[in-house]
Amino acid sequence: MRSVWRKHLIICLFLGPMAVPIYLMDRAFLGGGGSNWVTLDFRGLIFWAYITLVAIHVTLSSIAVLLFPKAGVLRIHFGSMVLSVVLLVAGVVTYGKLRRLAISNEQRRFMESRRPLMNVIELKEWWYFPDDSDPTEIRVSVVVHQSGRFAGNVTAEQTDPSGSSSTTVFESTNGPESQRQVSGGEAFTYAFPLKVLTAARADNVRITLYLFKAPSGPAAGDIAKVFMNSPQQDDDGEYFYSVLPTPSRPAQ
Repeated sequence: MRSVWRKHLIICLFLGPMAVPIYLMDRAFLGGGGSNWVTLDFRGLIFWAYITLVAIHVTLSSIAVLLFPKAGVLRIHFGSMVLSVVLLVAGVVTYGKLRRLAISNEQRRFMESRRPLMNVIELKEWWYFPDDSDPTEIRVSVVVHQSGRFAGNVTAEQTDPSGSSSTTVFESTNGPESQRQVSGGEAFTYAFPLKVLTAARADNVRITLYLFKAPSGPAAGDIAKVFMNSPQQDDDGEYFYSVLPTPSRPAQ
């Protein structure tokens, strides 16, 4: 009986010093911490996988020696090592699935928390000024249902007949100084001065409106809503999307 435990202890003690070359191999192959295009840091992956495997193996083999002392130490350790690898792989796979499930649940809760903010910014109408043939501004009529710092931008493109490429026709030039503080329930008109880049008629206008919570800079709870011709989704976690209404006639 003592001979079996002595052999078992020798094998277990041999596995300990093996961690040193495993650690050096880990540093040699994974010590760079990724490259310019891979930002993930895998340092320690080989070393800690080995440590975990040894911990599982020592536990299982010790239990097996205790229960089946006559089975043979080498046979016990061989079977324990195979089972340890299976358990380690199963544990990694299970952890990955649980991690993905947790991330999915967290993302779902985050999207549900954003749902009440969908219509905080309403675009009632918009029009070209002075007209759509030679506009110098785009003006929007907006209602906001929360207070904050209002801002926005406009871009317009012309898409070629094939739909494979587009050219920017004009873009707004309003800077941070044009932002305004608004209160909940306020309705107002906001003007976007335009910079014409291409002499063409725009067929794809995109108006993005922002409502920032802090007096300056970004903050948690900021709202950004994009009005465009054919949005593919209502919310991507960063921007809300809504259909851009047809332009109204210029105000007289």
